[in-house]
Amino acid sequence: MLKIPKKELSFVVLMLSFHQAALAQQPHDSPVLNTSQCQTNGQSPIITDSRPTLVSDKFLFLEGPTWSSQDNAFYFSEMNFASSQAFGPDSTIYKLVLPNTITTYLKHSGSNGLYAKGEILYNLNHNSQSLAKINIKTKTNTVVVNKFNGLSFNSPNDMTMHKNGDIYFTDPNWQLGERTQQMPYTGVYKLSSTGEISLVDASLEKPNGVALSPDQQTLYIGDFSNRVSKYTINEHSEISPREDFIKVTSPDGIKVDCAGNIYVSSHSKGVINIYSPSGSWIDKIEIGPNVTNLAFGGTDRKTLLITTAKGLFTLDVKIPGLNN
Repeated sequence: MLKIPKKELSFVVLMLSFHQAALAQQPHDSPVLNTSQCQTNGQSPIITDSRPTLVSDKFLFLEGPTWSSQDNAFYFSEMNFASSQAFGPDSTIYKLVLPNTITTYLKHSGSNGLYAKGEILYNLNHNSQSLAKINIKTKTNTVVVNKFNGLSFNSPNDMTMHKNGDIYFTDPNWQLGERTQQMPYTGVYKLSSTGEISLVDASLEKPNGVALSPDQQTLYIGDFSNRVSKYTINEHSEISPREDFIKVTSPDGIKVDCAGNIYVSSHSKGVINIYSPSGSWIDKIEIGPNVTNLAFGGTDRKTLLITTAKGLFTLDVKIPGLNN
C-alpha cells in the first residue's frame, strides 16, 4: 500500500486524538451471540415465505443505513438529485425507531454512507469530500480526513470498521457534482487507528459497498465492473492484493451476518443476493428497482433495513448481522 508522507499528515494527526478518544468511549456495538445463532447448515438465512415490509415510499434517493446501539435506532441518508449539484446532492439524515417511527435528524448533512459507533455517527460526506463524524447528541459534524497525498477525495461513499479501529472506506465519484476530480483514480483507503491514511486499491472502477467477515480477516468490496473482490487482512493489518470473488450486476451496499454470509445489493436488478463465505449463491431478497443498501439492526440484529431510490423496507431474518 502507498502511505501518505509524514509531512502531509498534519490534518489527520490533528484529528487523531478525537478519533482515538471516541473509540475508547464507545461500547461494543454487536449483541452477545452464542454459536448456535450463527449456524446455517447451508440453509437460507431468510425466513420462509417472508416478504419485505414497506416502511415508507415518501422519500427521494435513500442510502447509507446504519444501526445505533446507543439510540436503539437506525439512521439513513436521503439525497436530493433535484437540488444544486455544485457540491453533490443536498442530503438529510433521518432516524427510524422500529417499527415505523421516522424523524428528521439532520438537514443539509452532505452524507451518503453512515456508520454508528457509540456516540459517533461516521458519515461519508460528498459535500466536504471527506470521512467525517457527527456527535449524535450535539449533531456537530467534524471532518476527520479529506485528502490523500495533498489531493481531495472524490465523493466518499461507504465504510466499515475493523475491531482494531481501522476504518476502510470507498471513494467513487458518483457525487462529485460540478467539481473537478483531483484524484487520478477512484480508490479504497484505510484510516488506521493510529491516524495513518493509506491506499488499499486504486484499480477498482467506482468502488462502492464494503464489509468485513466475522473473523475480520477478509475485506469485501464491490465496484462498478459488476464484481465483488476480496482482500485478506493479516494479524499485522497488512492487506493482500485483490482477488476475484463473485460476479454481481451493479453491486451497491454490502453487509455480512454472523455466519459469514455476504448480502450484496444489486442496484439495477432490484434484489439483494446472499452468498456463502465460499462465494456460493444461497438466496435472494426481491425488493424492486434501484435497491441501494442495507443494514442489520434491532436489539437482536435480526432486522434488515433496506434502502432504495425511493422506498424504505424492513425484513426479519434468521441470522443476526454484523455492524459493518
